[in-house]
Amino acid sequence: MPRLKETRVFQKLLALIMLVSGSAAAQADNQIVLSKGGTIYVPAFSQVPVSDSERQPLAATLVVHNVDAQEKIKLTDVRYYSKDGTLLRDFVDEPFPLSSFQSSDYVIGIRENTGGTGANFVVRWEAPSMVVEPMANALMVGGTGTQGLSFQTSGKVIERHQ
Repeated sequence: MPRLKETRVFQKLLALIMLVSGSAAAQADNQIVLSKGGTIYVPAFSQVPVSDSERQPLAATLVVHNVDAQEKIKLTDVRYYSKDGTLLRDFVDEPFPLSSFQSSDYVIGIRENTGGTGANFVVRWEAPSMVVEPMANALMVGGTGTQGLSFQTSGKVIERHQ
């Protein structure tokens, strides 16, 4: 019976994640915003609880998309923080250019579970002129046996340069 209880907890967690992801997507602001740079906060999860004593490890992949049709942008910082705010990884040594419609991804492996349930990425970017702000999403994937888990989170602009 304990295995059945864990399966039900896992199913409820998956349903909750799907509900939250769907409602967040429905509420997404579809306005085009122009700026010369900024900072984007992206929630991530390196693990999720599936019972009182068990956690499911997850791989997390950050993807940053330059959605401006004409201008390049530069990623100046891509950092990964733990749930307690400790910097775990700094991905960018020098500004990294992204051409129009180009994307860049950054992976936290499934065995690298130091981030926890409240980990996050912080992306800083800049552009030479006003451009459409980039999109940033994190995709989390994990699973054991025949049960898989995947969901995504969207970034939130926390600083904008005009």
